[in-house]
Amino acid sequence: MVTMRPTRAPALGDQLAAVLRDQIVRRHLQPGTHLVEDSLAAEYDVSRGPVRDALRQLESQGLVESRRRGFFVVGLSQEDINDLYELRESIELVAVTRAIGRVSDDQLRIGREIVQEMIACADRAAAADFADADMRFHALLYRIGGNSRLIDVWEAYEPVFASLMQLTVEEDVDLHPSAHDHGRLLDLLEEGDADEIRAELREHLDGARSRMAHAVQALIEGAGEERAS
Repeated sequence: MVTMRPTRAPALGDQLAAVLRDQIVRRHLQPGTHLVEDSLAAEYDVSRGPVRDALRQLESQGLVESRRRGFFVVGLSQEDINDLYELRESIELVAVTRAIGRVSDDQLRIGREIVQEMIACADRAAAADFADADMRFHALLYRIGGNSRLIDVWEAYEPVFASLMQLTVEEDVDLHPSAHDHGRLLDLLEEGDADEIRAELREHLDGARSRMAHAVQALIEGAGEERAS
């Protein structure tokens, strides 16, 4: 008999950070926007404590900055996208290299279940669900690698990548190639070929970086046209 454990709902600060993060990434909140604690608390019907927690999270992720008059939106530039993916490639290459020889049958099974979930999402063009499964797949790679410091770095930036991921999968006409790419990574992990899996991961992340840059550029140009009109 399996005992089900109750899951804890995300803290209000985490929930608000997720909402604001998505608005910042999508440029609904433009760079330079002053985020006033009292106004946010009233808008989202929360106390100032969760608002402060959310703003501190976003500051640690480089999306807002604290000035003398409060917090202001920084947003994401193309240089930021490159920096984020340079960081991700560096740590994820280490994670998958460590994962070789460490992966268990149960972990492979979980990975294949996630890939099948991604294929099912692609079948019904469920972009948001696909993005969620994609992030869980990569989180699994870090857990298999077993380096707690790498996991800490990944978890610190995972929310930003999750928001960005939503943008790119929404642009993809067909999500099946991406799903199969993840299956290929899992096959290489099982085969234990370090050079092959590092090459495959680099190509995978380069493609993601390119699509991300295109999506962000479209948002920047769209925001510029909206201001000009």
